[in-house]
Amino acid sequence: MSYDETWQREMQRYLAHFHRAGKRPTILFNQPLPSPGWTPAMDMYETSEALVIVLDLAGVEADRTEVHAEPHMLVVRGVRRERRSPARDDQQRSYHALEIPYGRFERSVQLPPGLDTAEARASYHEGLLEITLPKRIARQVPISIEDATPAS
Repeated sequence: MSYDETWQREMQRYLAHFHRAGKRPTILFNQPLPSPGWTPAMDMYETSEALVIVLDLAGVEADRTEVHAEPHMLVVRGVRRERRSPARDDQQRSYHALEIPYGRFERSVQLPPGLDTAEARASYHEGLLEITLPKRIARQVPISIEDATPAS
């Protein structure tokens, strides 16, 4: 592998580090206050039957998370509370790393046309929130044939 290829690969790896969720604070300039504190990572894929969105919500209580599916927008809101060991709450802490984001979050996703948001389903398992938005089935429109003979 040439020096240029190695350098390019290392640079891509370095930049990818900063694009991962939680590695740096998200700055939102056009949000009304209070703005979300962090943005969860997301995967989105499509099957022949549905659009599936998976959000990484490890440590977030599923029953305190809101999912709103509108015809052109999906919004997920919630909060991740900081976890502390009950036996050590009164002890002084000196952090060596503090990368896990805590606080309120909100993630909005533009949805493509043709989804049946009224039939959306969400499930939470092992820290992943999976939202399935089925595709609408095209409806066959019958064509009526009118008699083309002129009336006398």
